[in-house]
Amino acid sequence: MLIIHCVQKLLNTSRLEAVLYITEPNEGQHLHSWYARLLSTGFPGKMMVMYVHEPSLMVVVCKGKTIQGTWEIFLKRLEQLLIRHEFPKVFIQKELSQVEGYSVSKTNSKSVLAHMNQMVFELEYRGRMADDYEHIPLDLIEDRMMDRLYKYGKRMHDYRSPLKYWKEEIQLKIK
Repeated sequence: MLIIHCVQKLLNTSRLEAVLYITEPNEGQHLHSWYARLLSTGFPGKMMVMYVHEPSLMVVVCKGKTIQGTWEIFLKRLEQLLIRHEFPKVFIQKELSQVEGYSVSKTNSKSVLAHMNQMVFELEYRGRMADDYEHIPLDLIEDRMMDRLYKYGKRMHDYRSPLKYWKEEIQLKIK
């Protein structure tokens, strides 16, 4: 079961109610907590949903306007992202096998929301630079976000990328 913490606008667009009780992750499950928000594309009536993993800040971007409409796309894009970055096959299979659905809650981490706000500018810019909605380079966007540095600690030099987070977490061999 995944927990998706949605900003209010996405909750409204998806016509979902946030649950009060949040389930605990399965034993050893790493990819259980995600934040989500809408992104503008610059194309009338066309939106994207940005999913951000807490705490690694790994980004998955899906074309669509609702959680329900992007759920299956999200799972496929997540698997593709992990494969592109050479995550161990055992890890990918284990994590995706534990996804039995999702529960939606409100956001509760100001730091993740702050990081998401930093990401929005770059993601929306890249979407607007495409010739049309169908040619938005989602793989390129996600790959660049995997290498982007984010501040994570209190010391001045505490920066890491999502790839570095996963390297430390599961001893991922980075290309």
